[in-house]
Amino acid sequence: MIARRYKYTLLLASLPRHATGLFSTSQTPLSRIQLDKRLTLLDAGDTEDLQRIEALLHWAQLKDETDQIVVRKSHEMIDLIRDELLKSMVLWRLELRTLLSALRQRHSGASAPEKNTFAGFGEWPSFIEKNWHENDFGVGHRQSWVVQAQELLAQNKSYELEKLLLDLVWQYYIRIGSQHYFDFPAVVIYVLRWDMINRWTHYNRDKAMERFDELVDSRLENFILNY
Repeated sequence: MIARRYKYTLLLASLPRHATGLFSTSQTPLSRIQLDKRLTLLDAGDTEDLQRIEALLHWAQLKDETDQIVVRKSHEMIDLIRDELLKSMVLWRLELRTLLSALRQRHSGASAPEKNTFAGFGEWPSFIEKNWHENDFGVGHRQSWVVQAQELLAQNKSYELEKLLLDLVWQYYIRIGSQHYFDFPAVVIYVLRWDMINRWTHYNRDKAMERFDELVDSRLENFILNY
């Protein structure tokens, strides 16, 4: 039987490299079918963790749930992930979604939430509740992207906002990935970057603008974000 670390070295060495820049890509480096074939080298436990991570970052299956239920179920699933780095990566993404969801709710005209009522991840819900009427919710010095996202949202520039957020996540994966080469986190980062390329190459600017209008019209109740 091939040792785990050698299997993952073999797996990652078989994968074509991702492009440095997300927006310069016109197609994924390999098909999802080809990628899944290579992922069969993963141990059963790692396969389950990868499935959990992808499920957490694609919330469509929870779209009919309340925000509170989404947060609770997400935390339950995160607790099952065995690798602490991967847990922190998922939480980073969910915390980003928390701030962006608040920006969009406020943009739609929602009132300031009462204390302990804003459903989200990390420490940001308390900042959002206390600083609802500040453009950056009082976190701009720590999350500089929030200021730019607020400006783009105010101008209804949905396409530019989407690019800002996608690049933010892409660069985050590059930073984390630079410290991992032939281990399970490297595999997960590769798959998540593949997901982003797949999303970008199928991106439709007009549909994105329509989706933006629908979100604003619906007042973003129970809105679930896929960044």
